Amino acid sequence: MKSCLGLLLTLLILVAVVGTGAAIWYLSGTAEFSRKEAPAAP
Repeated sequence: MKSCLGLLLTLLILVAVVGTGAAIWYLSGTAEFSRKEAPAAP
């Protein structure tokens, strides 16, 4: 039972870390602060 709980907890942490990384990656591509500024015309 203890090993099953440990495995479940490890899996939950892994999913949380991967999900957080995926959310940051997704938001970094869609958020306004990451848009490239157009170069100023001379």
